Amino acid sequence: MNKHFLLPLVAPNLLLAFAFFCSVSSLQAQWKAYTPALSETVGAFDLRIAQGTDQVAWCVAMKYDVTPTAYTWVPSDSLFFTKTADGGDTWSAGAIPMGAEPYASNICPISSTTAWASGTDVDFVSYVLRTDDGGATWKRQLEDGFTGATSYVDFVHFWDEQNGLAVGDPAPSATEPDPFYEIYTTSDGGLTWSRVPSTNIPPPIADEYGSAALYEVRGDYVWFVTIDVTTGTGKRLFRTKDRGQTWEVLSAADNRINLFSFADTLHGLGAKRISPTKAQLVFTADGGDTWTELPTFLSSIPTTSYVLIPGSNFILVTRRVNNVTGPFRTTLSKDLGKTWIELSTGTGENVGTVHFNSATLGYGGEWQPTGHATRMYKYAGSPLTGLLSGLALDARVTLSPNPTADQVNVEIEVAEPAEFLLLFHDAQGRLMERRFLEKTSVGNARFDLSHLPAGVYTLSVSSQRGYLTRAISKI
Repeated sequence: MNKHFLLPLVAPNLLLAFAFFCSVSSLQAQWKAYTPALSETVGAFDLRIAQGTDQVAWCVAMKYDVTPTAYTWVPSDSLFFTKTADGGDTWSAGAIPMGAEPYASNICPISSTTAWASGTDVDFVSYVLRTDDGGATWKRQLEDGFTGATSYVDFVHFWDEQNGLAVGDPAPSATEPDPFYEIYTTSDGGLTWSRVPSTNIPPPIADEYGSAALYEVRGDYVWFVTIDVTTGTGKRLFRTKDRGQTWEVLSAADNRINLFSFADTLHGLGAKRISPTKAQLVFTADGGDTWTELPTFLSSIPTTSYVLIPGSNFILVTRRVNNVTGPFRTTLSKDLGKTWIELSTGTGENVGTVHFNSATLGYGGEWQPTGHATRMYKYAGSPLTGLLSGLALDARVTLSPNPTADQVNVEIEVAEPAEFLLLFHDAQGRLMERRFLEKTSVGNARFDLSHLPAGVYTLSVSSQRGYLTRAISKI
């Protein structure tokens, strides 16, 4: 039985899709929404941003049957893709032919014209496809790979137009009868592939397989997580430092990490699922050699994604009340999980995936909607980037009166005009109110606290140049 079909949502943080520009939200939202030019309403599965530029991103999407509590893959004739080449201002879309009733494994862009996609069809035939014309046509590669009865391609990655890697489940070779992870490398754009010998890969353990799209790439480093095919829980985390030539199992082997995110070659986050609303987070500052437990992440609603933001190492999490109506919440920790603040609590921001290659631009995608065309999201621009950059905002912020019994006036002064986002939180980090100030060097806002209980509240002031926080006491 193909574990891809057994666990279609084992990586809910990998759902995405986007395309032709049609803004449906203002700058006051944390996420700018776009309606893609897709022929059908679909749910995004895997998004990847091209290495070296965050202006180019592609994603692959599939059909799903969606209810408030369930999200089930539905067979269709082909896979769908969407892509942007200008940082999300415009998008295009198309189809990826991949046998009968295909299921996506991943997508990997090199540029606006060149990308690879992988997946498995209903007959368990694996595909590695390349396009050089922006997705108008796709050519199959590696046809002699992943042909075993239980070996399926989990992902393909290319660093440039020549050098790439394809990873699949354990399978024997012509000379070795014992299964080992089926991993190939290429240096000629995928015309020829060489299988990595078993001596360079830790052997599989009982009930262990890879899983579609559960991988991360930073520089020459690649990590992928394995799962227990009987339970769906994470088993081990594999790493290569040399683009797939040699592999090792990291010390997180017993952490049962299901989802993970690396900001660079050193700093990474892992999430061990305890329940739909509880996860044990772990952090590494040495690429995965050692891990430290962070505070357990507790949520009243299920979590769809965790991401470690490059450049700041902030943790951003998206959550949902249900799959259809939301609200869909975006939450940020600036201290590795000790405290959290909500950035968005909207009913219209159904962001099921988050992916960043820098602290200045990220993308998110919608779980297949029921009442409108699929939407994609971009997290970018002033003042949104200031929240993620980790930079301190050079500004004079005056609060008066403080303490206050009812209202507090906020005055912001900066040397150069800027747009500002003001987020007002309670002591638990819940978003109480959000304000947006147009470009100015002297900005003013007023918050009404008369209906709130006594206590300490927090105001975050963010521009493109950075952010700061101030405490407000309600008496």
